[in-house]
Amino acid sequence: MSDAHSSQERNDMLLKRGNRRRTASLLLAAAFTALSLTGCAVGKETGADRLSKTSVTIRLDWWGAEERQKKTAAAVRLFEQEHPTIHVDMEFSDWTGYWDRLATMSAAGSPPDVIQMDGLYLSSYADRGALLDLGTSKFIDRDRLSREVLDTGRYKGALYGIPSTVTAVGLAVNTTVLDRLGLTLPDTKSWSWKEYEGFAAKVTRASGGKVAGTLPLTGSAALDLFARQRGDHLFSQDGHLVLDPGTLTEFWRATDRLVKAGATLSRSQLADAAALPLDQSPLSTGKAAMSVIFANQLSAYAAASGGATFTLVDLPTDHDAASDGQFVKSSQYWSISAQTQHPAESALLVNFLTGDRDAAKILGVERGLPAVPALRSEIRGSLTSEDRGAAAFVESIEKGPVGSAPAIAPTGASDVETVLTRYGQEVMFGRSDPESAAKDFLKEVSDKIYSAG
Repeated sequence: MSDAHSSQERNDMLLKRGNRRRTASLLLAAAFTALSLTGCAVGKETGADRLSKTSVTIRLDWWGAEERQKKTAAAVRLFEQEHPTIHVDMEFSDWTGYWDRLATMSAAGSPPDVIQMDGLYLSSYADRGALLDLGTSKFIDRDRLSREVLDTGRYKGALYGIPSTVTAVGLAVNTTVLDRLGLTLPDTKSWSWKEYEGFAAKVTRASGGKVAGTLPLTGSAALDLFARQRGDHLFSQDGHLVLDPGTLTEFWRATDRLVKAGATLSRSQLADAAALPLDQSPLSTGKAAMSVIFANQLSAYAAASGGATFTLVDLPTDHDAASDGQFVKSSQYWSISAQTQHPAESALLVNFLTGDRDAAKILGVERGLPAVPALRSEIRGSLTSEDRGAAAFVESIEKGPVGSAPAIAPTGASDVETVLTRYGQEVMFGRSDPESAAKDFLKEVSDKIYSAG
């Protein structure tokens, strides 16, 4: 959004976004009611281990931008060539539209056969019987995935999602901006949060306020790592919100310090940037030099920047931290609807998208680094410099003393990212203090989880 937009317009926009999310939640609830009434036994009745003797059509849905659409469609066309009796109808949309549509289709009893799934929603759909357990499908090769990665798709003992790719949290740095300002990064292998805050403020000063040193700490990616450095977690593996209020308070105090020190965007700039797409974000346009991102997003920022060079470095760690907090997580999954009429053919497609060498060459790392390690050498030669850097970053974490991936969001907490962002903005805009915001956030999310249970 530009500076010409008023506060009222911004509030109207945020209200509309909130209404869309509430609508999606109602649709999802309706879908779950419909699923519970039908018993979700279609897949079992048609035989999950038998391919059809006639031609079939299955549906595949995913979220993502145009680049993902082109690559996924190309991979699916290759699948159809290898399996001429299987035709795949494809649809895609942006993140919010995807979940709205999936909830609507599920409520109508017509979800796609193969579903791109995220950890925020996996438990919600699994709890209501909307997904097939893929733990015994003979058409999916699970052995090529490490147990640690495969287990990220498990919920209550069943395998509801096959990890397609993995990623890690890092700090993206626009080195073109730093070079132009004559600045050099500190030693990011040993820097502290205080050093990070100080360097970010230095960038802002050196640019005369034209470039913010960093974007603020927001979202669960940064919070997960921040909490793990303190021996804390957002959710437990058994589906409870366990984050210590003091951890969240300190997280937002760090953000508040960035704002007050001029190390990040001003409050008015933060408001304008809140709803911008990736290609217009301050990191992409050179108006911010650093930001916490997932590794697989690095090339997208570089592509949107118009020629700037980016690198990915470790987030700060205080010297008394329990660990560096790092982890490798599944960036997304492929799931199969429990209502599918063609579970075997759907499983063949999932297996192809996650493990075929030629498909991997087409898909690249836009969704993340292939979860199947054997595929990585197949694509390395075709990667951009940013993609190679992101891949090396993730693999370096895999080789280190890395902890287990964060627990997936429990049922009722699929909008935790939205709620976290909302309270974070309250702190950044000076409408709430970190301690009060932390208390209110934890109560709201706890209530949502309790109500869903």
